[in-house]
Amino acid sequence: MNINLDFGTYTTPLALFGLAALTKTTYTYTRQASNYLRPSTLRTRYNPTSTTPNWALVTGATDGIGFGFAQELCARGFNVILHGRNRQKLNARKDELAAEYPDAKLGIIARDAMRLGRDIDSVDGEVRGIIASTENGGKLTVLVNNVGGETKPSTLLKEYSYEDVEATIARNATFAIQITRVLAAQLEESAPALVLNVSSVAAFGLPYISAYCATKGFVDSFTMSLGAEFRAEGREVEVMALRVAEVRTAGYDVKSNLFVPEARGLAGAGLDRVGCGQQFVWAYFWHWLQGLSFDILPRWALLKVASMKLKAMKVQEDAKRKSS
Repeated sequence: MNINLDFGTYTTPLALFGLAALTKTTYTYTRQASNYLRPSTLRTRYNPTSTTPNWALVTGATDGIGFGFAQELCARGFNVILHGRNRQKLNARKDELAAEYPDAKLGIIARDAMRLGRDIDSVDGEVRGIIASTENGGKLTVLVNNVGGETKPSTLLKEYSYEDVEATIARNATFAIQITRVLAAQLEESAPALVLNVSSVAAFGLPYISAYCATKGFVDSFTMSLGAEFRAEGREVEVMALRVAEVRTAGYDVKSNLFVPEARGLAGAGLDRVGCGQQFVWAYFWHWLQGLSFDILPRWALLKVASMKLKAMKVQEDAKRKSS
């Protein structure tokens, strides 16, 4: 039996398919790269007048990236409400910002994200009270859901206690959805407004931090669904998620370099991405370059590299616990 395949018949369709795939890939990565060239619309859209500055609320604002967001927002002309669990520390940070940015109006909201109660509902009234008590007023136009972090880094899930799991979920997922729920009506009244959720490379699913990864996947889904909900209701509230990789903070004391920025540098880069037209965006250019590997390399290869690094960190953490 002779089988005569005329491959010429398929050449043109295959070539067109390949060209379409190449064009799509080129457009996608060019579009992502352009995010870092576009001017931020943070001030022009959400704080357009210097005579009546608007307000931003930053959760987890006493340390790390959260305090970096507070500094950058003050530098960009916003009044800022700091959230944290320790009122004494909040007042100390408020004094630091007041000394650095004397024109900024500041307020504090004290709530423990890991021990949340029904008093979260009173945050709306507290925020309105802080704004009403200032001379120039303004509106709440920006909410930065930053509070988060792994409560037990480099730990196998079977080694978590019930309390450990609850604390991780509360800190990274529950608090964000609850405070956004409470402030949603106020943000709608102040529209245009912005909800900025801090996500993580961990949302891709990494070993030894499985509970934390799950909460960041939650943040991504929450971002998509909340954004769709505001659009469906015709509300001018933009919802964005900033993807973050390694950052040097007090709680993660690594050496800063090109791929590991300082906390304030990361926060500033994130605010620069506002208005880029993307719902999910790597806050920091060099993190985006690293993140390309998640699109290009096979998942098994990425997980192998991640497993080696995180397992080494687990060994270090175990050694610290034994020596203490």
